[in-house]
Amino acid sequence: MSSTPENLTSDGKVTKRIIKEGLGAVPKSKSQVSVHYDAYLVKGNTKFDSSRDRKVPFEFKLEGGQVIKAWEIAVPTMKVGEVAEIVCDYEYGYGAKGRNPLVPPKASLRFEVELLGTWEPAASAKQRLEMAASKKQEGNDLFKKGDVEHALLAYKKGREYIIDLWDCEPEETVLCRELVIALQSNVAMCYLKLRQWDNSIEVCKKVLDRDPCNVKACFRIGQACIETARYEEGLEFVKLGLQAHPEDTNLIAMEKAINKRINDYDRSSKAVYRKMFS
Repeated sequence: MSSTPENLTSDGKVTKRIIKEGLGAVPKSKSQVSVHYDAYLVKGNTKFDSSRDRKVPFEFKLEGGQVIKAWEIAVPTMKVGEVAEIVCDYEYGYGAKGRNPLVPPKASLRFEVELLGTWEPAASAKQRLEMAASKKQEGNDLFKKGDVEHALLAYKKGREYIIDLWDCEPEETVLCRELVIALQSNVAMCYLKLRQWDNSIEVCKKVLDRDPCNVKACFRIGQACIETARYEEGLEFVKLGLQAHPEDTNLIAMEKAINKRINDYDRSSKAVYRKMFS
C-alpha cells in the first residue's frame, strides 16, 4: 500500500507516508529500535546516506538524543515491519548549518525507513527472561501473519536477552534453558521458510547441543539436508531423533523420504555409469 502523507507536527514540517504496513508492535517510550533507511536531499533527490547500502541496520534509543528530531517524532508511530517515507524541514533535520559535507545548510530531507525491530533494555535475570518471552510471542504473532523476516529478527533479539544468562535462580535456569531452545528452534524454522538451509542446520545443531534428542531439531535438519542433497547427514540426525522417539510419525516419514532420495540417487548414478561404459 501507499498512503497519503500525514502531518506529524502542528506546523506541517514533518510528514509520514506509509509505503508498506507493519504487522508488529509500536515502540515503547525510550526503547531501543533497529531500522534500515535511505536518506535523500529533497532538492535534487540526492541520496546522501544509506544503511541498506552498508548492509548494516542502524540501532538507536528513542528519546536518547541520538537522531534528528524528525526521527524522534516519526519512528515511535511506526509498527515493526512498516516501511515509511518521512519528509522534514531543516528545523527537524540538521538545522540551519546542515551536516558538512553531506547535507547543505537549511536542507529539507526525505527518508525511507523500515522499522526492523524494537526492544526494551533489561537488567535483572527476571527482566531478561520476561523480555525474551515477550520477543518470542512477538515473533509468533508475526510468523502467523506471514512476516517471516521480522519474526526471525524478533526471535533473534529474544535469544540475545538470555543466551548468556547464568546469574539466575535454579527455577529461572530451567526456564532460561527451555526458552533458549524454543527461540533457537523458531529461528531454525524461519531459516527453513526463507530457504536458508545451511543457517537452519547450524542453528538446529545448537539446539541439539542443549537438548540432544530434540525432535524438531532432528526433523528440521532432515528437511534442510534433503534440500541440499546432504542425504547421509540428514539420515544420521533423523536416526538420532528416532532413537529417543521411535514412534514419532514425522521422523519416520522423514527417514523414508531420505532413504528414497538415496535409492533414487544410487539408481541414477548407476544408469549414468552404464551409459558411459556401454
